[in-house]
Amino acid sequence: MNNTESPTLNAVNTIIGKLEIRQVKASCPLHGEYLANEVWLGGQLKEVSECPECFKLNKDQRAIEEEKARKQEEAKNRLARIKETRMPLEYQGKDFSTFITETESQRNALAMAKRFVNGWEKAKAGGYGLLFLGGCGTGKTHLACAIMLELLDKYACFYPRYYKVSEIFSAVRNTWQPGATTNEEETIKFFSSIQLLVIDEVGVQKGSESEKRILFSILDNRVTSKKPTILMTNLGSKDFVCVLGDRLYDRIRSKCVPVLFKGNSMRTPATPDVFD
Repeated sequence: MNNTESPTLNAVNTIIGKLEIRQVKASCPLHGEYLANEVWLGGQLKEVSECPECFKLNKDQRAIEEEKARKQEEAKNRLARIKETRMPLEYQGKDFSTFITETESQRNALAMAKRFVNGWEKAKAGGYGLLFLGGCGTGKTHLACAIMLELLDKYACFYPRYYKVSEIFSAVRNTWQPGATTNEEETIKFFSSIQLLVIDEVGVQKGSESEKRILFSILDNRVTSKKPTILMTNLGSKDFVCVLGDRLYDRIRSKCVPVLFKGNSMRTPATPDVFD
């Protein structure tokens, strides 16, 4: 930068020397001549103001970089929140837009899922959830996870959890072992208090009395404390009732709106070309 000295604009005596601000003509290789302010202290040049046009460009670039960093931090935090839900990895990138709607059943299921998200405040206030019934691969888990993703993006203070019913039973049974760090009551209380609990594969259990008791305790607590639950099963409604029993099913149908998933599996069979 070339400059030509001009008169001093301001000067102040300080304990460490004379402080001066001088205005000089300077030349920017990109934008040409401009007036720069030089800061002198005790006869030494300490700082020179940059070209106003360069300052503006640098400011704009800093704003772009800050926005990029902010979005990266948001994406990082979002991924961390998704992982905390425990939803399967294959569904962490799927949402309503990736759900296939080729049949009336699929369209109705998607519409109900969106309705649940849009009415979350009322669902939360009343403790209302959903009961997804249908065969394997018909999109139940996809929509349940999509609901969690939609609500995660919509509400900063939203903490859903996904569990297979077998994982819940295992967690409770582990409290029966010698040396367990928690007890059955605390574990049931944990599952009962989750903001939105998604339970998958209901009906694959043995249907023992202990399993019915555990599930009834959790769902009964959630119903009475108005905690929404999404249940998923591969069974039809009649078989579902047989496995759970009338008492438990009565609690479920009082708070969970049934959604039927019809049709064949939407999962694409693996072929040898996956290795190419």
